[in-house]
Amino acid sequence: MSEQTKKPKKQKPKGSIPKGLVPKRSFTQKKIFRMLMFSIVGSVSVILITQQIGASSESGSIAEIGLIFGIIMAIVPLTVYQLREVQRKDSVDKHMPVFLLALLSSVQSGANLMKAIEQTASRNLGALTPPLRNLRANLSWGMPIDEAFDNFAAKSGTRISKRVTLLLQMALRIGGDVSENLEMIQKHVSDMQNIEKSRKSQLAPYTYTIYISYFVFIAVAVLLITSFFTEIRKVQESLVETGTEGGLFGSLASMDIGAMETALFNMAIIEAIFGGLAAGKIGAGSYVAGVKHVVVMVIIAVIAFHVVAA
Repeated sequence: MSEQTKKPKKQKPKGSIPKGLVPKRSFTQKKIFRMLMFSIVGSVSVILITQQIGASSESGSIAEIGLIFGIIMAIVPLTVYQLREVQRKDSVDKHMPVFLLALLSSVQSGANLMKAIEQTASRNLGALTPPLRNLRANLSWGMPIDEAFDNFAAKSGTRISKRVTLLLQMALRIGGDVSENLEMIQKHVSDMQNIEKSRKSQLAPYTYTIYISYFVFIAVAVLLITSFFTEIRKVQESLVETGTEGGLFGSLASMDIGAMETALFNMAIIEAIFGGLAAGKIGAGSYVAGVKHVVVMVIIAVIAFHVVAA
């Protein structure tokens, strides 16, 4: 009987990174591209359909509303994705002091810093857990320490995580009392987060002020349309019926009420855009976070002008 020859298994070179640990950037880029294409197609479809409906019904308001909601449909999906990314980064920063406290506890119990990182990675630390487990896997696979920490900072993606990573690398290089260094880093991160919380709490009333001023503008515009402009229309009709368009109130006969209503609506949209972006920058420190305020204010304007004041 002939002996079966077995092919030797290929061994992975030492220090190489397994496929599961490679960042899936291409997948994320494809996902963003699909989302962008879907939002653009949906936006164009809404705009074209509402334009045709408005042309067939001879209603300019339908085409105008369709244009607004088409633009919103184009920006909302990517904005939602960015907001989820902002929430993830907030969760990373929120759990960073807990991570440092766990490291400090492990080091004080006798473990070195690398062993403490491996022990801490098994805990549930919210959005910080996947980067920590990736860091533990990279270190156990033999990746250089600096490269592993840089990968951790890139996956975390926040300013605080990058600063903590840099300080941990310095602590590993310098040596000395590791527990004292960790305690100083943890105190520094906690102070930074307390300052940020204080800033947000102090600026929160300004966000409410933007909404209050916007509601006041909408209320005044609705009152003008439902009361003042209605009376002007009645005067115009009576002037046309009596044929006295050149008398004392002759200037009212040539007044274009529709253009004035359109101007008020456009002013409401402009205020919604700039006011919402300002509210996002003041409240969350990001213009992207202000898009949700823009969407809310635009919907309020559409309801106020085309439903309440119709």
